[in-house]
Amino acid sequence: MKMRNAALSMSLSLLSHACRVGLPVAVAASCMVACDDENDPKTWVKRLDDAAQRGAAIKRLDEMFNGAMSSANSNREDPKVKGIIDDAAEPLTKVYTTQQLDEKTRKDVMKLIADMGDPRGTPAFAKAFKDYEPGKNDEDVKFAAQGTARLSTQNKLTDQGLIDALWDCFSKFKLSQAKSSNLYLDLQMAVKTVKHPTWGPKAVALLSTPIPTPVTPDISKDYIIFWQQTAAQLLGELKFTGAVGPLVKALMTPTKAELKFPVRNALHKMAKEAEPELIKALKGEGDYQKLAEAYPERSYLPLIAEPIAYIGRPSGLAAIIEQLADTKLTPQNRVALTSYLTYWPADAKVINAYKDSYTKVPADVPIAAMGGGNGHAILVGAAALFFDSSLTDWIVKEYTNAKGMAADEMPRSALPAAIKLMTAEQTKMVNDAVNKISGPASEKEMFKSASAILDKCKKDDACYLSVLDTPVPSSPLSSKYGHIKAVWMATMNKGPDTKAKLLERLEKVKDGDVRLYMIEAIDILSPQGDPAAADKLDKIVETDSKAKVPGTDEMYRIALKLRSKVP
Repeated sequence: MKMRNAALSMSLSLLSHACRVGLPVAVAASCMVACDDENDPKTWVKRLDDAAQRGAAIKRLDEMFNGAMSSANSNREDPKVKGIIDDAAEPLTKVYTTQQLDEKTRKDVMKLIADMGDPRGTPAFAKAFKDYEPGKNDEDVKFAAQGTARLSTQNKLTDQGLIDALWDCFSKFKLSQAKSSNLYLDLQMAVKTVKHPTWGPKAVALLSTPIPTPVTPDISKDYIIFWQQTAAQLLGELKFTGAVGPLVKALMTPTKAELKFPVRNALHKMAKEAEPELIKALKGEGDYQKLAEAYPERSYLPLIAEPIAYIGRPSGLAAIIEQLADTKLTPQNRVALTSYLTYWPADAKVINAYKDSYTKVPADVPIAAMGGGNGHAILVGAAALFFDSSLTDWIVKEYTNAKGMAADEMPRSALPAAIKLMTAEQTKMVNDAVNKISGPASEKEMFKSASAILDKCKKDDACYLSVLDTPVPSSPLSSKYGHIKAVWMATMNKGPDTKAKLLERLEKVKDGDVRLYMIEAIDILSPQGDPAAADKLDKIVETDSKAKVPGTDEMYRIALKLRSKVP
């Protein structure tokens, strides 16, 4: 063994010497491998053309690239990283697009090209998308999607051929046939990241495609979860106003009920254009007449009224109040539409419309759409969201006079509302109402926590805000009512910087209940909208989503509302 090693060492030494001093071509060729610098990417790039050495070359280039990325903190503009990309990106792409490769080699090449994220990889990405066949090149498409998204994020995606190839692959892809969840997620993310303007009409066409019936699990996966949900999200991101009508129609189409949230979000992002169409739909007019007529007892009304309420503009308020004047409204529709009035700041017109509609709700009719709750109890509880202490007397009166089913449900809705709204002058009245409950009750603890803060701070806005700087008890809900009461009082007292102070504290408050009420308060304190506040909410949403902090959905929607309310 020692003799063989010594012989091999001598041979390599002789070959090296021969290369240095120069020998005839035939002899030099025999020592070419020994002359190559194994640490030079170009050495391995040359070997890509040799099928026998290709696998090792790809592996070594991958090691060199990832090693350079690691030492450069993933900075692709670092000279060492960039040097490897400049040497290898185009040759790797040529291998992928021109050579017959086995599955493993093909996948490895595509992954490396995608990781490099260089525009010279564009032909390889386009080929992977065009060649997609379920179960055959799934991994190629997954990595091509990652690479294309990377190009878009770096503002380096300019090739329309690749942009078209990505959309064509997406529009033909069937989630029901996917072998890997990562594949469909990466493809979906690539489309949402690229969000190319040329896709607007294509996304409308995809969203408008009828859902085949019967709606099997596979049909739901392909048409709703993958194609149409992504199309709705894309249209919102593009703010493609030509999609407003089709989005409203999708919202009113029963087979597309699962698309409600992405469709509403898309409409909120085009609020000024969407509101007139939503109002037409609310009235069942024009293009929406046939869709409206298909719903028994106009049961589509809450579906359309909710996005109108979240847009929060005066014309939407007028449209909902107009509908409430209809004496033929079902209790279900009336309670839902009345509750949406709390999305606008309280004034005499809104409060009068709210109370008047309340009187038209039968006292003992359960509201199925709201969990079977009592309509009177639901509306009395929701009235707290007006942040108007003048409603405290009315709430206590309705609680005291309630009978039957309404009386059974009033304590857990009316009393928390009265506690949130009460001023120091109303404390005794609310306390008397709370004490009508015999025995222990959470409402008594709520009142105790809230009244302690009210006694401490009285009309001092800064004092109430300082309460939000203290830890929020984790449970039960009644123990949080000191903080909840602080939000209500600060909002109702509303000093010139109350909203700004709430925004400052919002990021630090992680309790879902208290945070939700702070968001509601910020909305109420922004009757004309507030894009700057919306930007701050969006930053919190982005941070908390990455940290998986729950409860960011409502913050996201309020951010949209703060923009849509701007005149």
